[in-house]
Amino acid sequence: MMRRKWSERDRSRSWLRRVGLWFHSVEARCTLIVAIGTLAIFGLFSLASAPQRYNLSVGSISHQTITATKDVVDEIATADRRSAAAAAVEPTYHLQEGASEEVMSSLEGLLAELRTVQQYGLTLRGEGVTDEEWRYHSFTDSELDYAQSLVKTISLTRYQATTLMRTSTDDYDEMVTSLMQAVQNTLNTTIREGQVTQSINTILQIVGYKVDISLFQNIVPAVLRSCIKPNMVIEEEATAAARQKAMDAVEPVVYLQGQNIVREGEQVNANQIAMLTALGLLENDDYDYSIYIGAALMVLAAVVLMALMLKLQHPELLRDARRMSVIMLVLVINMGLSVLMTKLIHIYRSPVNMASMLLTSLLGVPAGLAASLSMSVLCSSLAAASNTAFSAEMVHILMAGVLGGAVTVHFLKGKPQRFRVVLCGLLVGVLNMLLILATGLMTSNDLHAVLVSACWALGGGALSALLAAGLQPVCEAVFNLATPSKLLELANPNHPLLRRLLIEAPGTYHHAIIVANLAEAAAEKIGANHILARTGAYFHDVGKLKRPLYFKENQMGENPHDRTDPYVSAAIVTAHTRDGVQLAQKYHLPPEIQRIIAEHHGDTPVMFFYHKALQQADGKAVDVADFRYDGCRPSTRESAVIMLADTIEAAVRSMPDPTPQAIERFIERLVRGKLEDGQLSNSPLTLQDIDGICEAFATVLNGVFHERIEYPTVAVPARNGEALVAAPAPVKAVEAPKEPAPAETAADPAPAEEAVEKPADEEKEGQA
Repeated sequence: MMRRKWSERDRSRSWLRRVGLWFHSVEARCTLIVAIGTLAIFGLFSLASAPQRYNLSVGSISHQTITATKDVVDEIATADRRSAAAAAVEPTYHLQEGASEEVMSSLEGLLAELRTVQQYGLTLRGEGVTDEEWRYHSFTDSELDYAQSLVKTISLTRYQATTLMRTSTDDYDEMVTSLMQAVQNTLNTTIREGQVTQSINTILQIVGYKVDISLFQNIVPAVLRSCIKPNMVIEEEATAAARQKAMDAVEPVVYLQGQNIVREGEQVNANQIAMLTALGLLENDDYDYSIYIGAALMVLAAVVLMALMLKLQHPELLRDARRMSVIMLVLVINMGLSVLMTKLIHIYRSPVNMASMLLTSLLGVPAGLAASLSMSVLCSSLAAASNTAFSAEMVHILMAGVLGGAVTVHFLKGKPQRFRVVLCGLLVGVLNMLLILATGLMTSNDLHAVLVSACWALGGGALSALLAAGLQPVCEAVFNLATPSKLLELANPNHPLLRRLLIEAPGTYHHAIIVANLAEAAAEKIGANHILARTGAYFHDVGKLKRPLYFKENQMGENPHDRTDPYVSAAIVTAHTRDGVQLAQKYHLPPEIQRIIAEHHGDTPVMFFYHKALQQADGKAVDVADFRYDGCRPSTRESAVIMLADTIEAAVRSMPDPTPQAIERFIERLVRGKLEDGQLSNSPLTLQDIDGICEAFATVLNGVFHERIEYPTVAVPARNGEALVAAPAPVKAVEAPKEPAPAETAADPAPAEEAVEKPADEEKEGQA
């Protein structure tokens, strides 16, 4: 039991530790950046979607025309129409078994009770009383009370009792016969529930000309109301279903988006107030939260689409907080400008393609494509927040964003010049204009409106380009991005750091130029960023500016390493990567170049000084780790290419006979040494890339170390008739001297095994 508790506690602590580590990781920072950017985009999108609110009530006068911000149902008018449709449905009846017999039995019983009252009246009639006298005879209260007590079925009034007591037997029999026959006939033709009053009126019309007027007025209605009941009753379930079906068949009264709900100067009624309340257009506590929920879902879908595109094309971007900050900031700016253009000018003037132009120039094709899709979704959705029919506008903006983004990426890919951004804007604007013209001519007869929209679309493309061109240097400066434009500016020989390198360490400067040529050719061969490789190569050895004379290519005479302890010499040589990073930070070089400076030697050992230390150790153990660079192994293709170019340029210059075949073999041997030492383990280079790099290096070096032609000895005529002077022809030569000059002291060593065997040659590597 105790073991189980400890195990559960350990798992809980382990989970909390993992969560804590994640919150301190790069992924957590990137997630936070995306979340903040998404909230900002949602706020801007909601601002565009939120409708204007009005202070109106029933009976007030509207001072402006109010249109529907989206399709809304007039609930009151719809309810009235449905109620009318339900009321128009005839009920469904069924015959009630025994109802007719019950009515006839009740009628016979009541008429029998009433006959006793009529007969009681005859007993009170004296002899010799004429019918006329009897018609006006008055009865005592006791006589009337007794007469009323004879009838139990209904409550008989004194006037009714008096009428019955004065009625003759013939008149009463006539009433009974007429009533029984009329009621029977009516029952045969059915009496429906809810229509009893109509049936009674029908019976009264039938018996009215047969029954004595006094009985007809006072007795017959009371008898019929007491006895008549329907023999056809309503079938509730069937009737309710029929009425519901009729209500469902009524189409709701809908005001479409953009349709006027209230006109200026019109008195507002209850129907309009209900619709305005449903749309959240009144200044009260009622909000149409569906608008904001829809906006949140749309923004979330756009951001997820962008993340998926980056995941498929360039997953490293999702783990780079600096670049993700750039992406989200550009999207927020693009969203804000689009909202501004939509609200103030026209939705087609929205700079839909600004993000794709700017991010393609700043971060490359994957970021540009992802931004184009995301902004196409968001900007096209802004049309849904306008006060017009939005279907065509949404399609236009979506198509313009997607197609314009594709054209932008293709046009700006690998083309860092800023003027191309402006040219791209004009091209995208023309494309958008033609797109709207084509769809407008197919779907609309209003040519003037189509032309106006097309002109707005042309302006939107141009505005996207101008904004992208204006924001590009700002983003480069704020985030210190290694964009192609920025790299070309840094590669200018007039850059302060390169000027210092040229003046204070000219040998290192020349070495950097050759390495840059090698790195650019190799990077272009394998599809890496060749501009970054060239610029990074220019700066890779700037750390040597701190102690330039300790590196052989800058020495003109005595070598200070000859009188320096090998451990100190190794420390001085290996420190130039750290010194280079510090200088790069001081001069605000992009992090990509700082990484190249820190990684271009990896953790390779300085074998010359290691060998020298072995010779001075008198058999004592020497730790090779004391002679290794403390940098990281190359983690990018550009860093790896510069490491190989640096090593090969230094070693090949020391070759006594640099023939093309010898250069190729030497390059392969040096690269194999880096592979075996594990220096390329962290880089994304493939074996195919390495073959391409070796091929590119060999091509460049063969051009550098080409053979010279021999010139024959010729006689040069002297001036003024003097004797001829023989001019010796130059000897056949190569770029590298036969007797190699000393080089950087093991700063760029050959493979370890070769260096240990030939320490004298190690000193010659790195000749600038």
